[in-house]
Amino acid sequence: MRILWSYVSLSFLRAFLGSLVILALVVVIVDTLLNLEDVLETTDTLWGDVLILFMRTASLYLAYLIPFAVFAGIFLSLGTAARSREVLAMKAGGISPLRAILPVFSWALVISFVALILNETVTVPASSSLNERLGIRAGEIYLGSGTIWYHTGRFVYNIRSPDPKLETVQDIRVFERDEAGRLIRLIRAKTARREAPGVWQFRGATIRRFDPVTPSAAPVVEHSPVITLELAEDRSPRLLRAKLASVPIGALVRHVVSARRSGDAAPGAEALLGQRLSIPFMVILFALLAVPLALRVEQTQSIALPAVQAALILFLFLTAREYAPRFASLGSLGASLAPWFVLTAFFAFGGWRLARVPR
Repeated sequence: MRILWSYVSLSFLRAFLGSLVILALVVVIVDTLLNLEDVLETTDTLWGDVLILFMRTASLYLAYLIPFAVFAGIFLSLGTAARSREVLAMKAGGISPLRAILPVFSWALVISFVALILNETVTVPASSSLNERLGIRAGEIYLGSGTIWYHTGRFVYNIRSPDPKLETVQDIRVFERDEAGRLIRLIRAKTARREAPGVWQFRGATIRRFDPVTPSAAPVVEHSPVITLELAEDRSPRLLRAKLASVPIGALVRHVVSARRSGDAAPGAEALLGQRLSIPFMVILFALLAVPLALRVEQTQSIALPAVQAALILFLFLTAREYAPRFASLGSLGASLAPWFVLTAFFAFGGWRLARVPR
């Protein structure tokens, strides 16, 4: 049995790696042709163009390339084995095909963890770097001390690290603008405490006032041991949408928890968090969907019909995954649960198809 498992594993890994390389090349070529003008306008050097293409591939497509490569690897390796009657030979030897392909699911589980790690270590930094190169930022002022930016009315503020109960924060910077969007005041404090919803008390604050009429004038600097400021009238502000894709998953979780505890809704952040957390499950789901389709080649003796069915199933899944959060009718909760509902539905479908595989 070990020899058979080794053979199945090697066949799958070869097909998976080959599919990953081919899919990545296809994506890069198509994306380059569709966005060639934008890429060339962004940089002036060949190396800069290559970096832009790498960042676009990593930030936009990597999360989907790995599950698709797993699906293609399983479909091609098992489908070829079924068409060459290797699956029939297993049955003749008293070995169930489902038992023989257990290593495939084991590898899919390993790859799912790798996909989650790559998403946080490659996709998220690539998305942040791509936004900076393209000039897409949350605002004109950029500070690296805090990951989370909030916006409410005339105020934009940045927090380094909120505590678990979100009553106090460290190193908070608040930018106040006038009606025309010009900066009129910058408040920086070592600590801040929330006294009421939207009302914050700053301790050890340094205040810089700017003259919007004369931008070149030096700011007026004041120091105040305690200052109270109302940042929002009713609810806590939300994470700026331009920063969502480049926020690490830990900071995204803290933002969602912060919004929920303050009574606010963050459907965009919650939907993105659900999609990010569901990435490893998507790899396992694609493996589950691919196995019955590949083994069906034994009956059809052709890969064409199962391939068409595979394309239809994957199309339906991606469509549901993309649009389910947008059409969720339960507000923030519905947006966060929509990706998991889609996964559960297709997991049930894949399990039903797998249970019908002839032993």
